[in-house]
Amino acid sequence: MKKLILLALLQALILFKVQGQSLLGHVHEEGENGHSALIGASVFWLGTTIGTATNINGEFTIDKPEKLPAKLVVSFVGYTSDTILVNNTKKEIEIHLKQSVQLGEVTVSERQQGSAFKLMDPVISESISSHELGKAACCNLSESFETNASVDVVFTDAVSGAKKIQMLGLDGVYTQIQAENVPLIRGLSSNYGMGFIPGTWIESIQIIKGPGSVSNGYESMVGQINLEYFKPDQAEKLFVNVYGNTGGRVEANIQSGYVFNEKVGMNINVHASGVFRENDMNKDAFVDIPRSQQYNVFNRWKFSGKNLVGQIVLHGLYDNKIGGQVGFKPEQGIQVTGPYGIEITNRLANIHTKTGYIVPNEDDMSVALITNWRYHDQNSYFGLKQYSGVQKSANTNLIFLKGWNEDKHQLKLGSSFNYDNYEESFNDSAFAREEVIPGVYAEYTFSIKEKFSAVAGFRYDHNSKYGSFYTPRLHLKYNPTDKTVIRLTGGRGYRASNVFTESSSLMASSRAVRVLEELKAEVSWNYGASVSHQFKVFGRQTTVYASFYRTDFENQVIIDLDANTQSVDVYNLTGASYSNSLQAEIGYEPVKRFEIKAAYKWNDVWMTTANQLRQKSLVKQHKILTTFSYATNFNKWQFDLSVHVHGPSRIPTTESNPLQYQLAATSAWHVTMNMQVTKRFKWFELYVGAENLTNFRQKNAIIAADDPYGPFFDASLVWGSTMGINPYLGLRYKLK
Repeated sequence: MKKLILLALLQALILFKVQGQSLLGHVHEEGENGHSALIGASVFWLGTTIGTATNINGEFTIDKPEKLPAKLVVSFVGYTSDTILVNNTKKEIEIHLKQSVQLGEVTVSERQQGSAFKLMDPVISESISSHELGKAACCNLSESFETNASVDVVFTDAVSGAKKIQMLGLDGVYTQIQAENVPLIRGLSSNYGMGFIPGTWIESIQIIKGPGSVSNGYESMVGQINLEYFKPDQAEKLFVNVYGNTGGRVEANIQSGYVFNEKVGMNINVHASGVFRENDMNKDAFVDIPRSQQYNVFNRWKFSGKNLVGQIVLHGLYDNKIGGQVGFKPEQGIQVTGPYGIEITNRLANIHTKTGYIVPNEDDMSVALITNWRYHDQNSYFGLKQYSGVQKSANTNLIFLKGWNEDKHQLKLGSSFNYDNYEESFNDSAFAREEVIPGVYAEYTFSIKEKFSAVAGFRYDHNSKYGSFYTPRLHLKYNPTDKTVIRLTGGRGYRASNVFTESSSLMASSRAVRVLEELKAEVSWNYGASVSHQFKVFGRQTTVYASFYRTDFENQVIIDLDANTQSVDVYNLTGASYSNSLQAEIGYEPVKRFEIKAAYKWNDVWMTTANQLRQKSLVKQHKILTTFSYATNFNKWQFDLSVHVHGPSRIPTTESNPLQYQLAATSAWHVTMNMQVTKRFKWFELYVGAENLTNFRQKNAIIAADDPYGPFFDASLVWGSTMGINPYLGLRYKLK
């Protein structure tokens, strides 16, 4: 670890020296009403091939030529070009262009949207950019959806501090989470993996509702989330982010990207974070967030040739959490007489490669090979309950793509191979599972440009433990106008459950765990529709979006908290299990640089537990999200506010508990708010904010907190925040 940090710092020093060979500049329009940034202006050295374009703030960075002084040419359509003589002492330059033709009242402007639905994509998808992620305290992936209505983030329990997502009303295990189309969070990382990806690593996030492409496998049952990390040619030469909050969390990120030449580039990301104080805001003698430490390293090498592109990514992580009652120390070990404690340790190593080959002399024909190897071990205890597991996984995906007739038709063929090996132990029981899964697939796309498209796919996989999987999927898109999009989708999905790593309710309580039968693979059908429309209100752009999805399970692994307050029963579904999810959203910019988004979501989720069809517990039936974002001219200041209104959810029955250990049948309506203010300087940004401004905390989040080794202790029935208002401060430094 020390060597990697030293390597990153050494590279940063080298890049700092290189920065002296660059020229920084700002290009603005000169007019009667002041100056405004020109986005996309062309900047180049006269007589050379060295050039660039201005960004959203009108800024540019360009390498200096070998000989100075030299002439810098700046041009923009509709403006008079300017040529500036630059000598060797110049490090920064300000340029003002005048309109070459005086027009009437015509304004052309463009701002980067942080979050947007893709109107042209045949699959129902939404993209979140790094610009949007910067609007909140995005310390890791679990905190990347605070301003997004499609994905809900909730605590898994009241003692581990872990967070999970919910999509279309169902737990995140039914959403396939990938990084650059490589499996990311599955298996042992299901419960804690959302905290393993620092937010500063992420260039963008794509959210797909409903079943995704068959080329990505069969595990996308209700949706797919795909991350794109910064590539060497996208990353800053040096990026430093430091963050701290009043809850005792401190974080540091050092990231660097460098392109050695047109064929080779690399980037390295180093992350270290920790929580170094005990917080007990609700005075129940349990820490609200565990003390922790995490070390995380990511290294990518990218190679490009004439027809061949390849890359290799190395990722290693160590994460340790210590929680429980205030004052617990891990050296005290597991004992009934001492304070109740938890400790969770994860060690992960991951390697994935991508190789792409463009077939020469063939239009639109390519072949790609993706490989992934993962080793993950986890050791934990919650009071007297102990769990350990080791996961060894390997995945390959060979893809052949051919398009013809100007991509009106496209055919994707492929084969995949997945291998999973799990060795687990829970208390005094041991479990082992091995799955070997070869598969083949085909996907055909027909499109009439900007009018209609259809994607039909089918894959077949044979699982050595669960048998054959048949996965059909269909996506249809129709554009009745250039501002309106209608989509329909449907398909099937499968997954093998990992009960002990996916359900913290098994660990964070005194309930006895009873696996009542051999568990089968989970199978579901998902189908839905959406409509998007853009129009103008008082001359300002407005976007509306609405969607409805239904998921029906053929089989589901049931984690039953209703049968008995002293046990958790695990068994296969007998009866109905389904979810309906409706979402409506509107985005409007009433004045320049002021964005408002409002969304409402209704989740109607039911499942059969203890032979009775019940509303699924701990899923909020209603949610309203409103976000406000305002940026001053040139984005020097930015103000962001998000307001979350949370509806009620059903709480598993506690009627058989003593009166003091009983909870209400449903949770309460409540409101949470997050705010952030960002000040941008030439070389760095300062941001200050606060989470949970309303200081809302769930009362009695831990049942029988005064008797953690007793029969009624339960920290798994969490529906709200366990921590109050949490102010924070951070700094971002970018060397472009």
